[in-house]
Amino acid sequence: MTIGNQIKNLRTAHNLTQQEFAAKIYISYQSISNWENHHSYPSTEIMLLIIDTFDLPLNYFMDKDIDPTTNQEETLILSSFLKCMTTSRDEAPTLKVIQQLSGLPAERVQHYFPSYDDLVYTLINKVDQDIKIRVEKRLSDHESVLAIFINDMTPLLYHKRETLHLLYTRPYIKGVWTQFIKAKYQSLLIKYNPQIKKNDLDTAYLIETLTTFISIWLSRPEIEPLDQFQQRITHLVNHSMSSWRL
Repeated sequence: MTIGNQIKNLRTAHNLTQQEFAAKIYISYQSISNWENHHSYPSTEIMLLIIDTFDLPLNYFMDKDIDPTTNQEETLILSSFLKCMTTSRDEAPTLKVIQQLSGLPAERVQHYFPSYDDLVYTLINKVDQDIKIRVEKRLSDHESVLAIFINDMTPLLYHKRETLHLLYTRPYIKGVWTQFIKAKYQSLLIKYNPQIKKNDLDTAYLIETLTTFISIWLSRPEIEPLDQFQQRITHLVNHSMSSWRL
């Protein structure tokens, strides 16, 4: 099913006109029409906004029925994208360059990823998938948010540190990635602790603090070992701001 068809099905399932659907995600209704008629595709930011607005699974816009060959080719394209990011720090790799590196015909790359944004969206979901599953499981057990962050989330992040370093240091993808992280983990916190929603400011500060810790950690040229980072975070949160000397 194409993205345009998925959006149309989502819109009609909520009994929304194109104009009403567009209003919910703050864009023009002409964009909705173009997507549904396959004249253009939503950007990564918009796809993530739709997912967040309608509380959809992270992989909503991904193909659910993938055969082994498809999976191998998609993995090769994503791997080529990451290799391009390694050598291209400030300028986003083009689909043509990624296609050449993958060795696949251009039509095969276009089959999976009609646009650059489709590629970014898929990569973000692939990177975050098992992290989200683990964090959500721990939140459902009513564990402390800080304990989950230190003991469960950071080991998963460290395991993917090479890829995450690219996401946090490449300007053409960092903004989308951080937007995604903040939006999804805020929604998870609210889902498993409805009381948090009563104080949006506290939630915003908490998300901003945790994501900043991660961003600084994984942006460093030499990423701090996991145990040192865990000790650092534990130390920082156990000491009041008043004890710091600037």
